[in-house]
Amino acid sequence: MSSHFSFFKLFNVFLRISGVGGKFLVFAVLSKYLTDSDYGNYSLIISFITIMIFLLGFDFYNYSVRDIVKTASKENIANKLFTSFTFYLVVYALFFFISKWLLIQIDYINDYFIIIFFLCASEHLNQEIYRLQIGFNQILWANTLLFFRTMGWGAIVLFLLYQNNTISIHFILKIWLLSDILVIALVFGVLLVKNWQLLTKLKFYSSWFKKGLKVSFLFFVGTVFLKIIEYSNRFIVDYYLGEEKAGIFTLFSSMAIVVTLYINTIVISFEVPALIKATDNKERTVLFKKFKRSLLYQVITISLILTVLIKPILKWQDKPTFEAYLPTFFILLAGVVIMNYSLYHHFILYVKHKDKSILKVTVLSGLLGVIVSVLLIKFYGLYGASIGFLISGALMGLFRVYESKRYQYD
Repeated sequence: MSSHFSFFKLFNVFLRISGVGGKFLVFAVLSKYLTDSDYGNYSLIISFITIMIFLLGFDFYNYSVRDIVKTASKENIANKLFTSFTFYLVVYALFFFISKWLLIQIDYINDYFIIIFFLCASEHLNQEIYRLQIGFNQILWANTLLFFRTMGWGAIVLFLLYQNNTISIHFILKIWLLSDILVIALVFGVLLVKNWQLLTKLKFYSSWFKKGLKVSFLFFVGTVFLKIIEYSNRFIVDYYLGEEKAGIFTLFSSMAIVVTLYINTIVISFEVPALIKATDNKERTVLFKKFKRSLLYQVITISLILTVLIKPILKWQDKPTFEAYLPTFFILLAGVVIMNYSLYHHFILYVKHKDKSILKVTVLSGLLGVIVSVLLIKFYGLYGASIGFLISGALMGLFRVYESKRYQYD
């Protein structure tokens, strides 16, 4: 295995990028085939589901995964998994009743409420399964399932569009949900077959669960505000400008956030574990310098690729309403670049366990960003939304630098 490690690393990167990229490809292609109104509604549904993936688990995985993978006893692992998934099922039930009461008034959610609810739950559950598989070093298995979970339904949709079939939002959501359910069934089926003898011994670890909630709270608050920075402008645009403009903004925003996906896959997933494990300051200094260079080179690389691709994509799309707002993409891209390059300073705080500093950075930049965005969108439309996002990214970058300057490694 060691002699072929580079092949397996590249293969895992391929599975990861093509899996998540497949979902984005479907999203981009649909902008050509759906009406502007339908595409706007679809983009808002996707944004809502994406946000809920991060919020439904209350960031409990930050505690549970790290603890479970270090547990030696198979019985204790089973009980901790049982405790985690019992908690998630309770959260899903609460989410159903709360959203049924609050969100049913929103047209684009009300029309597909049941299927959106199950997609939120199944996507979150699959995300937790993926994290556990990575934690247990089942990287190839995790990325293979991710690939089929995303590219499976995506390939079907693309094929039907290629055959000039009419595709509805309802059909897309149903086939997406089906792929989620199949992966969940496969994973739990394998687990049950291999560990059926533990089923009668399962216990809910209440003390472990309470400790996990306390540890995860700061991470959860930070996640809420980070998602506010990344996604709130889409919903503010919908409120002030309507779903058609929201669709345009979401397409450009999603393309810009490809930078984040790329950095997470190519840089963060491979280099950050070494930063966390390093205990010697000299070793960390060397690793952080390498990390900073990698961030710079990779951010420039993916930004240039997106800059080259955006024009051909819009030309193929053949929708003048989208092309008219092309400058908003470059403003959004600048904001994403700043946020990703400033991850150098974020991880300085992270490895030093400065969780409160990380939280302060995220909350301040999130709150200020939303206030600025509301004002700018109201008066300057989509350009205001993109400038608001850029300001949020710039504030986050500045705050990260300020908070981390006491712990520099270069």
